[in-house]
Amino acid sequence: MMKPNILLIEADQMAAFVLSTYSPNGQAKTPHLDALAADGVVFENAYSNSPICCPSRASKFTGRLPSSHEVWGNGAEFRSDLPTMMHFLRAAGYRCVVSGKCHFIGADQLHGFDRRLTTDMYPSGFDWTIDWGLGPIYRPGTSVKKLGVSGLCRTNNQILYDTEVQFRAVEYLRHEALEKPDNPFFLHVSYTQPHESYQSIPDYWDRYDDVEIALPAIPEDETPHATTEWLKIHHGIDRFPPDDETIRLSRRAYYAMISHLDDYVGELVAELKHLGLYDNTVIVFTSDHGDMLGERGMWFKRTFYEGSLQVPLIAHCPARFAPGRRSECVTLADLCPTLAELGGARDISDTHGSPDSASFLGLLTADSDSVKDEAIAEYYGPGVIEPWMAIRKGRWKYVWTRNHDDLLFDMSADPGEQVSLAGYPAHAAIRAELRERLLGRYDVEAMTARAAASKRTRAFLHEALSTNDGYHWDYQPFFDATKSYVRGVNNPETA
Repeated sequence: MMKPNILLIEADQMAAFVLSTYSPNGQAKTPHLDALAADGVVFENAYSNSPICCPSRASKFTGRLPSSHEVWGNGAEFRSDLPTMMHFLRAAGYRCVVSGKCHFIGADQLHGFDRRLTTDMYPSGFDWTIDWGLGPIYRPGTSVKKLGVSGLCRTNNQILYDTEVQFRAVEYLRHEALEKPDNPFFLHVSYTQPHESYQSIPDYWDRYDDVEIALPAIPEDETPHATTEWLKIHHGIDRFPPDDETIRLSRRAYYAMISHLDDYVGELVAELKHLGLYDNTVIVFTSDHGDMLGERGMWFKRTFYEGSLQVPLIAHCPARFAPGRRSECVTLADLCPTLAELGGARDISDTHGSPDSASFLGLLTADSDSVKDEAIAEYYGPGVIEPWMAIRKGRWKYVWTRNHDDLLFDMSADPGEQVSLAGYPAHAAIRAELRERLLGRYDVEAMTARAAASKRTRAFLHEALSTNDGYHWDYQPFFDATKSYVRGVNNPETA
């Protein structure tokens, strides 16, 4: 069988629990994603390796955990000497192109891609570095005050950006994807919705006229963990708690944004069919992390509760994969060796990749012996002031925070993560096993010192470099209009 084309579609901050594919209570209307799920493989327990953009995406591209790739937060450099899935696929003969958000920090804005069709959504410098030494502090840029603008809009930056992302992706499929059949394409299409602020246009907002938007579940008399308290300060939830009407408007707009992306997914699938590429293209849909969306009184991302940490993950290619559901735990980092193996680059990935991840191609096809059932996440970003780690293995989730209580949840008996079993003698053995599996991989204190020093240094560098007009690493896409349409010496129509 010839090598497949690979289309990796990624949303930004899309929670799995709002989708009917993942929850009977999911209220987002996604007919195109539902169709992919019906004919594809749905991973029921897929997780982000860090519930924040830059570290999560670096893990996806490299197969490494944040403690290995050292993208500690949204202002940390993604080193150019780290091999990525794009390097592996290029070595196997793929053309690697991206339309949309990568959130690379640093001077290297390609990391193995042949080219990018758009610029990025956010700054590529050290702008968003936060020193741990400041303690838990309120950040206006990630405040729940943003919920005050939730609802209808005419347009906004996210809609404008995703419109360009979609246009460039479809343009690539129409004009270049059919070229060089011996060199398949890896096309990464990465949107910014449904990241907050939650706003949508009437076409998608009106699709929810008949939906009674459910309010989030907030446990009564819950003793919050230290990390929850830090995040409530960071997001200003303690200062500006949203009322029920604001919550409903926010959730409705969030669902409308997802419906907008769902139409984009449908358009990409239709284009593949129109061009005769559908049967030999593996479509993977996922998100970099989820969103709490008011559950447990928490908003946005950054926490290890399921709403923030779990992501949708659907792999679709009926000609190769029998449809079904998989309960094994996988992570975004596992996409790197999985797609490398799918593209015929397993030996290269095994040589230059990372032991932090493993291919799950064996869960898609019997042609591979690479299967895993474990998910590890780490968080060193803004909102918390200590390293924070979690492991999901089988029915258990264990969460560790430096200098604070650990947590243990039985996800089968307690999917809402209401009761920590960490202090129960009956669960001491599994607690110790998971703690060792999580922390036995490295020197935690040395890693903590390394992360803290990096934050201090980058905060200083950003302040010093901000006086320099040349401190810009943002990607500038180039299009040569002289070779477009019926112009250019290589265009047969000009002969």
